[in-house]
Amino acid sequence: MIDSEKTNGQGDLVLYKRLLGYVVPHTLVFVVSVAGFLIYSLGNVLLADLTQFLLDSLGESTPVSLGLVASAAHWVWPPGDKGALDYARLAVPIAALVLSFGRAMGYFVGNYFMNIVARSVIHTLRTELFGTLMRAPKAYYDKHSTGTLISKLTFNVEQVSGAASDALKVILREGLTIVALVSYMLYLNWKLSLIFFAVAPAIGLVVVIVGRHFRRYSRRIQDSMGSVTQVSGESLGAFDVLRIFGGESNQIKRFDNASFFNRNQSLKLALVEAISTPVIQTLLAFALGALFWFSLDPTILAGFSAGSLVAFITAAAQLGKPVKTLSGIQSIVQRGLAAAEDVFAQLDTPSEVDRGTTPMGRARGFIEIENLSFRYPGAETQALKNVSFQIAPGETVALVGRSGSGKSTLAQLLLRFYAPDAGEIRLDDLIIDEYRLRDYRRQFAVVSQAVELFSDTVRNNIAFGSLSDASYDDVIDAARCAHAMEFIERLPAGLDTVLGDQGAGLSGGQRQRLAIARALLKKAPVLILDEATSALDGESERAVQEALEAGPDQRATLVIAHRLSTIENADRIILLDQGQILAQGSHQELLATSALYASMYRQGTTEG
Repeated sequence: MIDSEKTNGQGDLVLYKRLLGYVVPHTLVFVVSVAGFLIYSLGNVLLADLTQFLLDSLGESTPVSLGLVASAAHWVWPPGDKGALDYARLAVPIAALVLSFGRAMGYFVGNYFMNIVARSVIHTLRTELFGTLMRAPKAYYDKHSTGTLISKLTFNVEQVSGAASDALKVILREGLTIVALVSYMLYLNWKLSLIFFAVAPAIGLVVVIVGRHFRRYSRRIQDSMGSVTQVSGESLGAFDVLRIFGGESNQIKRFDNASFFNRNQSLKLALVEAISTPVIQTLLAFALGALFWFSLDPTILAGFSAGSLVAFITAAAQLGKPVKTLSGIQSIVQRGLAAAEDVFAQLDTPSEVDRGTTPMGRARGFIEIENLSFRYPGAETQALKNVSFQIAPGETVALVGRSGSGKSTLAQLLLRFYAPDAGEIRLDDLIIDEYRLRDYRRQFAVVSQAVELFSDTVRNNIAFGSLSDASYDDVIDAARCAHAMEFIERLPAGLDTVLGDQGAGLSGGQRQRLAIARALLKKAPVLILDEATSALDGESERAVQEALEAGPDQRATLVIAHRLSTIENADRIILLDQGQILAQGSHQELLATSALYASMYRQGTTEG
């Protein structure tokens, strides 16, 4: 389980300040929302003040002073010779309708426009996070499972939306209501209002203590959701393996453990939330009790009319709901802030390093590897040790060796997914780090054993990324060379058929042919084949091999081979073992000079 107690030291204020920074582009909409909530809050106060207007109109004596609503009514529509009761019979209902309508409109405007801001913020955050993941270095993916990263994009960002939408709406709406009610109470009688200020520190202390627990449990819930997503993603993507090897019960147990931990942390969060609200309500009840006791003191009553006293008590009683709501929003705020802490940490992940400044058109394809050494972060042994060799334009070089010998590591270094610890890689006589990364990678086409396809049309899977502008005829030619048209033409919409996830519905050989067609369409000066024809039958493999060999005369080809029969015609074969070159030469030369190569060839594979 990931350590959920870690923190990057950012306080709530810093986190919220950064989160609210995403609101700045939507300032106008935000101001409209705040105006709506302000109207809603004033509506609550004026509805309380309306009780003074009503009650004072029932008395025979003149009230100490007119309330806010009564004063406004007298200004808009003077009573003339009407009595207080007759005037109130008309003015109070009209005022109630106007105030209720205004309050309702303020509620609508505040909530709707805040949702516009919040969802825009979440869209921006999610897009930025996805962009950060797309630009992150390969080492970052080595440290995080796919399930965890997906959880950050989905669950964590949605938790932030709670803090950015629901919580912000409640904080503004109820916060402004509290400010308006307290201001009204101070306006009526500042001495009585001090009673509520007396319990404010106790309520604040409860909020702070509860907030700490909310943050802790929220982090644990987020981490456990990452585990739930990871286990479910792995299991659903490995259906065949689970059934064949009887791993269902083991995965069910792993999922149950991850989900059970999530359940426990959620229950702890719910317990703290359930305790905090009654405690705050009890404190408010004490304050209201003290208010009633003091307000009925004859010396206090002398400064009140019956209506103003009831209005004061009504306003005080209305404080309970917004205070309760604000205390209940603590859990959403802390979950959102804990998620924001994690999201911002991901957003601060450095992009893949590119210190290259030299532009590059089309390379000649001359590769020189000199004294190359590399150790994976955290590994005890070196993956490569002092490896040196060259690949000339038009030459096909094969890398063979047992598992862990460093074949794939060499390809990863050549593609600049990692930087070597020592030694150099040169392309056309220039160290590869000096080229602009995007220009450099345009020189390579790669076909790996693990084919990656996307939920898009067959055509877009072949003409993928920078190849999207390829002509229809070029796509057809590449597919024909890869012997893919024979099954593409049988698909419901041919090249326009939309594939399922990872090419679901296609055989392994069909998926591999599409990957080969993609590589052929790129026509790059350097081609890397990582057991690219392993899923093809013998006849298709020979045909595709011929198509690959019939490519540009000056194309350099690096083949990572597991079946040695596929690289017999390579210009040169390099035998790796434990990260070092043991021997190199033609197929016949290695059979005669290397016992290890001869043994592997007799077994038919490097994995024997």
